[in-house]
Amino acid sequence: MWRRVLGVLLAALICAASPQNRTDRRPVTFDPKPWLEDFHQILSEMSSHYANLDWAVADRKMDLHLLRLDTEAKLRAARDETEARRIIERFIASFGDGHLAIEWPKSKAEPTPAAAASQSLCNRLGYKARVHPGLNFSDLPNFFSLNTPEAKLFPGGLLRLRNGTVIGIIRIGDFSEHSHPELCEQARRDLRLAENANCDEKCDDRVQLATANLLTSALVRRVETLGAAGATTLLVDITHNGGGSDWVEAAARALSSLPLRDSKMAFIKHDHWTRQLQDRLREIQADISKHADSPVPLEVAAHTLEKAIDESQGHCDTSAVWDTGKVSCSLLVKDLLFASGIVPYAKPGSLASLQSGTVLFQPSRFAYRENSSRLPLYVVVDRDTWSAAEYFAALLQDNHAAAIFGEVTGGAGCGYTNGGIPATLKNSTAGLKMPDCVRLRADGSDEVRGVTPDVLLPWAKQDSDFQRLEKLVSALESRQAARQSSSQ
Repeated sequence: MWRRVLGVLLAALICAASPQNRTDRRPVTFDPKPWLEDFHQILSEMSSHYANLDWAVADRKMDLHLLRLDTEAKLRAARDETEARRIIERFIASFGDGHLAIEWPKSKAEPTPAAAASQSLCNRLGYKARVHPGLNFSDLPNFFSLNTPEAKLFPGGLLRLRNGTVIGIIRIGDFSEHSHPELCEQARRDLRLAENANCDEKCDDRVQLATANLLTSALVRRVETLGAAGATTLLVDITHNGGGSDWVEAAARALSSLPLRDSKMAFIKHDHWTRQLQDRLREIQADISKHADSPVPLEVAAHTLEKAIDESQGHCDTSAVWDTGKVSCSLLVKDLLFASGIVPYAKPGSLASLQSGTVLFQPSRFAYRENSSRLPLYVVVDRDTWSAAEYFAALLQDNHAAAIFGEVTGGAGCGYTNGGIPATLKNSTAGLKMPDCVRLRADGSDEVRGVTPDVLLPWAKQDSDFQRLEKLVSALESRQAARQSSSQ
């Protein structure tokens, strides 16, 4: 009997020990080698064209050598693909740069040609309504919505403070004309384009500009309606605004009571920028050859671009930073260009006759008017205000054209010019995106550090939406009281 019992137990142990019956056996062994190769490619790409590499070392005081070693060790110890992805994502996030990103490949069905052909022109050009809610002022008892035809584009109304001051509220959810397909449809009709028209790059550009100008006009009408209804100050809510397009230039200038001068912009030493600068120079030279009348000296502009082209071709090898933690040279070219182009300011319409108008001053592309009688301007931001929205706040703040309220913005700064420099990782086929330019503030600092408000609000993570509004209103009332006492 004991022999039978021992035999059964021995058979059970053998069965449990067999590979087919082990429940604790790990699946196929994970090979970290391809992920380490992709990581080293990331390091190489960043060494050659990451615009904020200097900032990471000099301002953030990042030890990039230690960061590399730590990331490599974690990738070697990774147990599966999901963990490897997270390790790389944490490496990217450690730079605190909203424009430094990795995009993992996604499998999604492409629309059939028949389905794409059935879409309207604006749909095919990427115009799609997007809703980005901000602060819900309707929770306040002294807020009154003001419904006008432009309210759908720019929600808001009137907020009465305790001292009787009436503030006009405007919400801008993002700074992209592509979020407004209804305006695109109006632009298409104005341009007399059929819904099924073939639209090449030049056509697309015409539609985009016409849509942007319609959006600017609607914004100005909304402001004027609020003023006619009793607003004596304007507050623009750009919380949770992720950015947008160059239309932000027109929006800021249309709302400001002061002419806005841009700060310097730096760019990387790379053939991506060499090509852009050469294209710009050709436009300047075309105006010079035509003896075009220009308020900006074209020969001086051409010389600036020639120097910028030469600088863009300079060599800087920063690859040693991952071993030494030090940057021996700078990838950036500074002190030649402005965020707006070659000059920091030009009067609206003054460059209209020039082929190179937008090269000289990029905002001249848009139709807007300056108006010194615009309402005093406040802007409210939060940690989810990014990119072009940060530029909006920074441009107004640097020109003392608005008081900024809220919390320090997300930190994205300048992004990708002409689509940026594409990089695909060899093994994972993930896309790596990194900024190729730097917008500098009036004090010379990098905008990627975020915009610090003039009035920091004590918003806490646990605050409800209503509590955040209460703190904002309290700060507005204090600001208004200070303005009134200083004017007496």
